[in-house]
Amino acid sequence: MSNTPTTTAKKKAGTVTYDFTDQVVIVTGASGGIGGALALKYAQAGADVVIHGRKAESLQERAEAIEATGRKAVIVTGNIKEPETAQRIVQAALENFGRIDVLINNAGGNFASRLEDLSANAWNATIGTNLNGPFHMACAVLPVFEAQGGGTIVNVGSGSANYAHPMRGAYAAAKAALASLTKTMSWEWAERGIRVNCVEPGATLTPSSRFAQGDTEKKFGEFLALGRVGLPEEVADACIYLSSEAASFITGTVLQVTGGPHTSSPLDGKLVRQASNA
Repeated sequence: MSNTPTTTAKKKAGTVTYDFTDQVVIVTGASGGIGGALALKYAQAGADVVIHGRKAESLQERAEAIEATGRKAVIVTGNIKEPETAQRIVQAALENFGRIDVLINNAGGNFASRLEDLSANAWNATIGTNLNGPFHMACAVLPVFEAQGGGTIVNVGSGSANYAHPMRGAYAAAKAALASLTKTMSWEWAERGIRVNCVEPGATLTPSSRFAQGDTEKKFGEFLALGRVGLPEEVADACIYLSSEAASFITGTVLQVTGGPHTSSPLDGKLVRQASNA
């Protein structure tokens, strides 16, 4: 199958396409902004998609959007922290499609709290969702990929892994561990034809994100080189690239999709932009 990208002279967000015709993609956490964009993008590129989330009703609209592209969607619900959920997702893919080509570990979540105020349950839930879940999913697809002669995994981490994140320390710690796990998986499984990479989104504008509230989006954008927060479709583009044949020589990579490195102060960004416009 060809995964040759089609580009235009002046790229706009979301216009790069890849061919995943007749491939099967699993997307966990597919009911949210990034997960929903991922599921739909793969369907538009020709893939059948197994979509996972906590509640079936929240996934139904996404399934209908996938099927409107002419591809098939299968819904699997369950808590991603549980190994049994991973096994059910893989089994659903095999029963409905007979194979799995791409795993996108996107499910995540966090609690806003100072570290000392986090309950043991909140800490364990955060680590379980953001680190244990991807581990269980990767181990569940491993025998399938081995039998097929290969496959690709993309773990969706977070830019929070690379700096202090007050009020979300457990989340940042889990995502940092996920980046490390990605690198180890890439080494241990490379000889089996499996590539494993990680995409770390920065501030991304989804309906439920804090960046959609008031002027938060504008204020946060002042810290970034591109001057704005990202879109779910832009994160999806990065995942699609890393899971395509165009990235056949890339594994163990952590790709930041953050709009550029953070400046130490929004004032720095203003000064640079003023000088550029002078």
